[in-house]
Amino acid sequence: MQDDSVTVKGSPVRSLQKFIEKELTPAQRESVFRAMSAEFAARLRGPILPTETIPVSALNQLTEEAAKAKGEPVDQFARRAGREAAADAVKGIYRFFALVLTTSALMSKASQMWSALYNRGQLKVVDQTDHGATIKLLDFPSETAGCSRTTGWIERMAELTGVKDVRIQQTQCYAKGAPHCEWSITWS
Repeated sequence: MQDDSVTVKGSPVRSLQKFIEKELTPAQRESVFRAMSAEFAARLRGPILPTETIPVSALNQLTEEAAKAKGEPVDQFARRAGREAAADAVKGIYRFFALVLTTSALMSKASQMWSALYNRGQLKVVDQTDHGATIKLLDFPSETAGCSRTTGWIERMAELTGVKDVRIQQTQCYAKGAPHCEWSITWS
């Protein structure tokens, strides 16, 4: 069951809108909005302010419907969308972090980044080394689309710090019955 009290700020929403605009034809985009509730379809058709909040469930539904319209598996489409969102963030609000921080230092800022965007959940980096880390998302009712966007976001943010051979795997998923989401990421 979706929880509309879990919200995200407008920046990730704007990135997803931009990604969908690039990836889908006008007819495909129209089919996406027809599949959504009238309220959210109207809201997501137009510009979203960076400070505005949107229910994460609406963002996940937008992702799922866009993947369906594109004919691509949700996890694959959402991961690509997450990578694009990270690239957008580096052009904007997180430019400083990616340009001057090492991957390890950037990981230490992950919790603050999460809290600045989402009204629920704690992103914690544990077992961090010079070449990897485990990232846990606690107290957050995840869905497959959101987990895959987060996977892509973490992966691309790490790459943007200049490390090579970034590999990420989601090892636990709330949407699949685990108590929380967890990712293992390594780099060289």
